[in-house]
Amino acid sequence: MSARPGDPSRTVPAVRSVLLYPYAGAPRARAATLQAVALLRRAGAKVAAPAGMDLPDLPREVARLEEGDVGDGLDLAIALGGDGTLLRLSRWVGELEVPVMGVNLGDLGFLTAFSSGQVEQAVQAALAGELTWEPRERMEVQVWSQGGCTARDVACNDVYLGHGAVPVMLQLETRIGGAHMATYRADGLIVATPTGSTAYNLSAGGPIVLAGSETFTVTPICSHSLTHRPVVSPARDPIEIIFRGPERARQATVSVDGQRVLTLAPMDRVRLCRASRSLRLVPPRVGVFDVLAAKLGWSSPERD
Repeated sequence: MSARPGDPSRTVPAVRSVLLYPYAGAPRARAATLQAVALLRRAGAKVAAPAGMDLPDLPREVARLEEGDVGDGLDLAIALGGDGTLLRLSRWVGELEVPVMGVNLGDLGFLTAFSSGQVEQAVQAALAGELTWEPRERMEVQVWSQGGCTARDVACNDVYLGHGAVPVMLQLETRIGGAHMATYRADGLIVATPTGSTAYNLSAGGPIVLAGSETFTVTPICSHSLTHRPVVSPARDPIEIIFRGPERARQATVSVDGQRVLTLAPMDRVRLCRASRSLRLVPPRVGVFDVLAAKLGWSSPERD
């Protein structure tokens, strides 16, 4: 779903306060960050960066913020890296409804709005108020055991249930909207948002779901039953997954966006539902099918 033309509610006003979030330790990201800082400060904008990140060359005027802090208020957060960097930044500002924009310095980017050679173009568009954002579904993640809810998180991309480094065929009872769907015997399950459908879900044979679709996708990994296929369900219906064993598995793991790992004991439940606040993403200027054609070898339209 793209911002509707002329819709002021999804326009990023000309920015005056920006958080820069580079891929840690990458020389290209440091150089891009310094370039962005110079452009923003020249225009009189306030600039911040993560406090815990090693960025020794930043000017003193750049504020250092702890995760979750927005200082005096942020108009925009810019990720300088790949999709993973943008997801890490989204965990910081997504709940605060700060628009997020990515400059892709990696190999494959489905979420970033600008390429590595467009740092100046990205910053100038932000300063001029030329950016729009679109809402992207997020998932609230809850882990329940006999003692109640033991962990909560929010995923922008996907949630993966598996058995860590050594694959074990798990028994995962899955319910959608309170109705029993299946008890999978598989190496794991992926539950993906439309945004995350082009990540691990795609590699596991799941469907590509276009942005703006109000759905979640459940994709089994190496299911023992060949009849099990990915299922796309309405985002309004909660998904519940019960870890039923086997007993020798002892525990399973839940990975949230590949950023945080939670542990499950047998009979623990994972509850996934639509988050109350969507991610405000400045969308890619290149369509998903163009990325698939360029990066993954999908056929492109014939041209004269």
